Order: sequence, then structure tokens, then C-alpha cells
Amino acid sequence: MRIMVIAIRPWILGVSCMLGAACGADGAGADTGEPGSETGSPPTSAPTSDGPGGDTWTPTGGVTTEPVTTTSVSAGGSETDAGSSGGEGPSTGEGASTGEGASTGEQSGGSSETGASTGADTAGDTGGADTGPMEAPCALATAHLPCDADSDDALHAMGLNCSSLGDPYVDPQNAVGVQKLEWQAAGVQAGKRPWQVARAYGSFVDPMTEKPFWVPREGEKLLMISSGLLPAPDDAGTVTIAGNAVYNDVGGAPWDDDKMPPPMSQKPGSPDPMGFKNCDGVGDCSNTLQAQWDLGGGDPNDRMWFNFKLTAPALAKGAIADANGYSFDFAFFSAEFPEWVDTPYNDVFVVWQTSLEYTGNITFINGQPLTVTALWPIDYQGECALQDPNCVGEDPHLEGTGYRKDGGATGWYRASSSVTPGETFGLSFAIFDMGDSTYDTTALIDHWRWDCEGCVTTEFDSCDVQPQ
Repeated sequence: MRIMVIAIRPWILGVSCMLGAACGADGAGADTGEPGSETGSPPTSAPTSDGPGGDTWTPTGGVTTEPVTTTSVSAGGSETDAGSSGGEGPSTGEGASTGEGASTGEQSGGSSETGASTGADTAGDTGGADTGPMEAPCALATAHLPCDADSDDALHAMGLNCSSLGDPYVDPQNAVGVQKLEWQAAGVQAGKRPWQVARAYGSFVDPMTEKPFWVPREGEKLLMISSGLLPAPDDAGTVTIAGNAVYNDVGGAPWDDDKMPPPMSQKPGSPDPMGFKNCDGVGDCSNTLQAQWDLGGGDPNDRMWFNFKLTAPALAKGAIADANGYSFDFAFFSAEFPEWVDTPYNDVFVVWQTSLEYTGNITFINGQPLTVTALWPIDYQGECALQDPNCVGEDPHLEGTGYRKDGGATGWYRASSSVTPGETFGLSFAIFDMGDSTYDTTALIDHWRWDCEGCVTTEFDSCDVQPQ
């Protein structure tokens, strides 16, 4: 039974706490009675005088087959004034790594090695006895070369568009070419912005590896996107957030427009109540987004998103194997954990596919979109819920992420979907707050690769993301 009828943010209540309980050390406003920026207070200064600006980033070297399109939403927020040089802005591509000696990215740091409860109950057992012969690795995945050692390009950090650098990266032999990129993010504000390319996140060092805990899964860098604002990496390429500075508002329109980022739609796209059948090619064929949209009052804020197109390799077109799907790894951090689980403040990370057979949301936990509620419980809990005697809180793995005292994080997950070999399809990534514009949510994205098998979403199997 829920005792909360109307969810009210702590800063609205001032120094009082919900339900008349005293403000404890684990509470969202433990420091000053209000969540906030560097010192725990809500940001009071407005964005730059010109208003929140459109991000004008262009990927290194363009795209493989078609010109890149970047949309500058509004003026302001130059990319060149965002703090230190480490990890800031796109590189020129000169001297890019050839992949030799690059890290394979299969570090254990940050991953959910033990299969601890992350909410992905239907994802299946990740360990245990062998059930049969091991499947041969996908030739497309094993041939893939990372190219982010000397590049601060956002797509390169994910494992995409390395073919823009030329030899030795060839699409589709060992690289994944990207077409028609649209990048939408608020501009730089006080040296911060909603995305960064980093070699590491946070300051916790894994005692087993003696390396930073939140590190790339492949290559040397990963992409960070947020509904808030992220500081520039330091000279070592690490993004570190002091204290609990994860309460940021990037500004008003267009980032707070009350609609899904295009081409996404929360409206059901399948006539079947269970979804995944007879997709209309416009709405969400999984039929999973409408309920989450309604829970949040149709009020997305601090939206950040990007779209691009890909062509799936096909043997018939000279590729080394058919790509029947793809996968990527991600981790999810939010200041909404744990007190705003099951409330309208249900921040969302959505990945949307537009393809021949399927259009809609492709990432799920227990058949639900990737939200604060669906991902709970989490692996790394910073803040404890009120009156939770079993919570230790302040997980050291969150040190330097901004979420050690407020919120928490999942481990790494792997998301997968299916495509038709040879088809050109669209892929969109979006992250945004729901119901407010202050509590930040951040996602790490890395290790994008083709999958020779794929995962076919059906009403019986929604291809839930797998804990790693």
C-alpha cells in the first residue's frame, strides 16, 4: 500500500520532511534541508543571458555514406568554452588510434558480476552450469575495432562511425558507419553540458584491478548523457562530480517541451494490447511508453537526445556475416532513487528503433521501459529510503559520481534488438526527467556492436536487458 498520495519535492516543503518525519542524514536534503547544486541548494542562477543554447557538436570526420545533419536548436552555449580540454568537444581526428594495443574494454569494474538484484528478474540467470555448447562469436563483433583512444567524438566513444577516420576502419568490415546524425542537447552552462566523453567516471578505484571502477566496456572512452549538466573531464579524462551536485535545470524550451523527442511517440503502435504485433510504423509497437508517460503527467523536462541511421551488414552485400541485430552496454544513475520510485518523478532513458519490422521502444526491464521505477532495486545504493533499517547507503562505488549521498546506480546492462540484414534503420537515444526539471539522471553508453543472432521482441519475450 502506498502512503504517498501526492508527490511533493522536498524543496517545496522547505526544511520540513515528508509525512512529518525528521530529516535524517540519508535524506535528499540532509545537508541544508534542500537538494541542490555544489552545496545542496537548488540552482538559483538562470542559464546564460541568451537562454539555453543548442549544442552545435559535429562528429569527427562526418559520416561514412551520407552528410551528417546536426540541428542547432537555438543560439548560445558555445562548445569551446566548456572548461578543461580533457574530453571536451570533438577532436579533429588527426592522429586517431588504429586500434592497436587498445583496451578490449572487458573490465570487471562497474559490472554486476554476481548477478545482484537489479530489477531484471526476467532477464534469466547470468551464471550457473553450462546448458549446451557455446555459441560461436559473431564475426562482425570480433572484427570490430575501437577508435576512441585519440578521439573525443561522442559516436567514437560508443563504438560507432570509426569509418569516418578512414584506413584502417572500413564499414562494415571492422567499423560501423553512421548516417544522418541529429544531435540535440542544451549548450554549455557554467562550464557544464548534458553530455561528455570520458575515460572514467567518479573517483572510486576498484581494489581488485587498481583502476577506476566506472570505465569503458570497450576501447578507452565512453559516452555520458544526462538530464542535468556534467562537468568537463579532467586532464586524465575523468568526469568527477563534487558532493551531491546532481540537481541541475538545463533551461526551458525546447528542452522542456511536453512531448517525446522525435521521432519517438508514447502512443501505442500496435493494435494488440500486448504489443509487438502489426506495428503501425509511427507509435510505440511495444505499447509500454504510454503508461509511463501518463504516470509522469506527460511532463518531460531537460530532454537530451540524438538520432542516426545505420545499415545492417549482409552477406548478400559482401559483408563477412549477416547482422540480425545489435547490442550495446549502459549503466543508469539517478538522484530519484529511492524515494521517488513509483511516483511521477520517474526519469526515463529510452532507445527507439525505426525499422522494417519494428518501430518503438527496444529496451525493457520486466517488460517496462528503462525508468527509475522499473530499474529498482539497484546495485549501488547511495541514499536510503526513510525508515529502511536494512539499507547501508553511501555505497563507495558511487564516490565522485554525485550520487553517493543522493540517489544511486545500476550496474552495467546489455541491451539488444533485431534488424533485417541489409536494411537501413533508425536508432534514437533519449534521456529526460519526468515531472520535474531538477533531479538529474545520467546514463553511460559504450560497446555498441553488431549481433549475428539478434533478439526478436514478441509479446512473450520483450528482450529484457541483461545485467552484466
